[in-house]
Amino acid sequence: MVALAPGRAAPQECPTAKSGARGFVVERNEQQKSDVFHGDQSVVRTVMRYDGKTMLETTQFEGLFQLDRLDRGRRTTYEPRTDLKALFPLKAGQQATAKFISQADGSYGRLYVELAVKQAEDMYIGPCKYSVLRIERSESHSAAPPNFAYTEFYSPELKLIVGREYKKPDGRTELIKYDRIYPIKN
Repeated sequence: MVALAPGRAAPQECPTAKSGARGFVVERNEQQKSDVFHGDQSVVRTVMRYDGKTMLETTQFEGLFQLDRLDRGRRTTYEPRTDLKALFPLKAGQQATAKFISQADGSYGRLYVELAVKQAEDMYIGPCKYSVLRIERSESHSAAPPNFAYTEFYSPELKLIVGREYKKPDGRTELIKYDRIYPIKN
């Protein structure tokens, strides 16, 4: 039997694929919190709050492709023109492409996404360890070829992008990731 010393916290409960349907929270710094819910048919819903105010709500396919985005009252929808189900499960070495028709404020556009799935690696969110795929994401919002946007760290288990790495003009990179994760207590 292991006793906890007074004032010490119990071990952290790390969300899993199974508990995802009940929802979990990911945080970055103290101000940004996102509620994540796994639904039916590979749908993932997120609600991101900053300082308690709802800033962004999304509906995503497998947590990787946005289908609906409500950003501070401005809605953008993305209608897939690609069979997204055929792209999953993602595997290291895979090249995946997806085309979408976007609509915002009565205007239509296009989005073309190319994913280069690299190796799997471990990433920690607080004390919780997850296997993530490093994905180089390129995008185009026109007929031009896609340009590199950023590197995503995608957890197939959580159906969530847990971090993004951006290239700076001077060649350095900046990793922005969640630093806490925990189940939603109902």
